[in-house]
Amino acid sequence: CLRNLVERCFNKLKNARRVATRYDKTAESFLGFIDITSIRLWFRHLST
Repeated sequence: CLRNLVERCFNKLKNARRVATRYDKTAESFLGFIDITSIRLWFRHLST
């Protein structure tokens, strides 16, 4: 059950092209963008 939730979360994160292609060169900026994308997904979830 938890694995399904995690996999769905990763699929939603991969919808952001920048995450899917790993456009950022440094791990710090890549993880920062994942944080931003996760927050955006969380806000969308709260508004529904």
